[in-house]
Amino acid sequence: MKITVTDEQLDAVLCYVEDNKAFFTTCPLDKQWGDDWNDAPYEHNAEEPYGWAEHCDIEPYGIVKVCFDHHYFEQPRDGHLNSPFSVEAINRGDIAWLRPGWNCPKGWKPIYAGTTLRDFIKMVTDAGAAVYLPVKA
Repeated sequence: MKITVTDEQLDAVLCYVEDNKAFFTTCPLDKQWGDDWNDAPYEHNAEEPYGWAEHCDIEPYGIVKVCFDHHYFEQPRDGHLNSPFSVEAINRGDIAWLRPGWNCPKGWKPIYAGTTLRDFIKMVTDAGAAVYLPVKA
C-alpha cells in the first residue's frame, strides 16, 4: 500500500470533525459548507462537508478525510447534552474542534478550524496519538 497524500492535500484546512474523523478542504474555509452547518447543536444536525460539484460558483476543490486516535482530545460537544455550537461557529473560531483532554500531555494546544493537515498531523502525533492517512492498494 502507498500513502496518497499530496502537498496540495497537506495544505488543506480543517473544516469538520466527527468522532475519530477529521475533514480538510482545499476550498477557502469561509466558502466550505455542509448540510445544516448553521444549526446548533452541530452534533445532532450537521453532516460531513460538501464536496465540489460543477454547479458550485467557486473553483474546484477537494476534501481529505483522515482518521485519528481521538482518546486524548475533547470535541465541542463534550460536556453538553446539546452543545450551543454550529459548525459555522466552530469554523469561525468560537471554539476549537479539538481541545486537550484530561489525559493529554501537558503543553498540547487546541486545534482550530483552518489548521492545515500538515500541522494537524504534527499536533496529533505530538500528543502521542496517531493519524491514519488515505492509502491506495
